[in-house]
Amino acid sequence: MYNENMNALCYSKIKELRYITNDYMPGHMNMAIDEALSLRLADERDYVYLRLYSWRPACLTFGYNQHISSILDFAEADSAGIDYIRRISGGKMVYHNDEYTFSLGFPSEFLKQHLGAATFIEMFKFAVSPLLEALCKAGVPARFSSPHEMLSESANRIHCYAAAAGHSIFVDDCKLIGAAGFFKNECLIIHGSIPIVSTFPPDKIFLKKNTAIDNVKIASLSAYLTRSEIAALPDLIADTYSNSLELKINKMATENLKPEEKVLAENLAKEKYKNPVWTKLK
Repeated sequence: MYNENMNALCYSKIKELRYITNDYMPGHMNMAIDEALSLRLADERDYVYLRLYSWRPACLTFGYNQHISSILDFAEADSAGIDYIRRISGGKMVYHNDEYTFSLGFPSEFLKQHLGAATFIEMFKFAVSPLLEALCKAGVPARFSSPHEMLSESANRIHCYAAAAGHSIFVDDCKLIGAAGFFKNECLIIHGSIPIVSTFPPDKIFLKKNTAIDNVKIASLSAYLTRSEIAALPDLIADTYSNSLELKINKMATENLKPEEKVLAENLAKEKYKNPVWTKLK
């Protein structure tokens, strides 16, 4: 179990950025792997991880506290071939189609060493700042949201891209990155979406009007980068995290995860994320 007295010792061991990539996966496996990584980080505490991944089929993820059964017509979503899953992170609904999704994990002692006493927003911005830097290096004029954008009102209170927080990343006047984070077992865990092309699911899968499209503006990488530049972006993001955090990259594909991580992810996928009770529990 994590002990505050181990702070300095744990930090002295944090020299590695685990950079984890994979091909397309279904929603239940993507979420199971993310949770497995977060749980193993809580025990091991000697690295930071960055996972970048994609989805097949297209999938709607919902924040942990959203009432999915009052938003989504499950039969229509099934008919349209669109997957849906509840995240362990908070936030609002995100449609994952043609995009990069990222998952970040930071032990709290690493954050404290760099920031001292800090607010959640300060830690969150520290965690995603290398991502913003990488986007700017690639040629995307990314920036954190302004106070005006954070205060703006939208009729859509379900879609992640209809609102802004202090850590939201914008390009021009549109939100590019929707992300949510939480603390668990003295680790900061973040999920985020970076659209390559802005896409929306069909309106018919929703029970409420204005859920999917109205009043939602989404920026995308394809408006600023070529396909070859987009393909090179994940490695650029990892390199920027490595340089910014002074951590050595250990790059691995998902199939090369540690055996205990694989077993844990498989169990979570079967017992939790493929179980309709999990997704429809609220």
